[in-house]
Amino acid sequence: MGLLAWIQKQFGIPINMNNNSVQESTSEKRGEFKVLRIQPTPNPDAFQFILNSKIIESGTKTFDASDDGIEDTMAKALFGIFGMQSIFVKENFITITKSTTVGWHTIMEKIGSTIESHLQHYEKGDETDGPKGNNDVHPVLEDFKKEEFFNYNIDRKTEVINALLDVAIRPALANDGGGINLISVEDKTIKVHYQGACGSCPSSTTGTLQYIEQFLKEAIHPDVEVQAS
Repeated sequence: MGLLAWIQKQFGIPINMNNNSVQESTSEKRGEFKVLRIQPTPNPDAFQFILNSKIIESGTKTFDASDDGIEDTMAKALFGIFGMQSIFVKENFITITKSTTVGWHTIMEKIGSTIESHLQHYEKGDETDGPKGNNDVHPVLEDFKKEEFFNYNIDRKTEVINALLDVAIRPALANDGGGINLISVEDKTIKVHYQGACGSCPSSTTGTLQYIEQFLKEAIHPDVEVQAS
């Protein structure tokens, strides 16, 4: 039995396993969003809720339960459900990460109905998104020479690392309902923060982090170190 079928059987939640493409443009009646399907991520405590149209025009938004003074209507309503840990908004999906103290079967339906009741279209996110276009060279990397990296100022280093993450890391993480933010570059130490499903996924601090570090070692310098917070 496949994982989606298992979820449907265990939790009694109708999950659309049809892979029909989602409308890219927002409808004229913004706010009338419907959850088309719910799909798992590599993190057992995070699920993606796929909506019927684009919910954010550019960038991403992240809400954490620990944030004070959240004014976002949907986020406030979702955090009113016991066990909510974080909310990650990107393109046409919302990734919900829960605490290990609560089971999905007790909250999945509440989450879906709360999203549909309170979600409003976002013009832009709080975090920027990388460029689309798989065949295009990122403009920041066109004149990048890795032997000169440690001579760059902090702004230029940040641009280069973000561009490398855009090209090779963020698309894969987005497919699994997550993302990654560059926090700082301190000498040869690169500090990042996981978003969405990646935040509490067991593989984040092991396999995924090792892959990101190895990629940046090859792209920049063997001495760089990546730390996740």
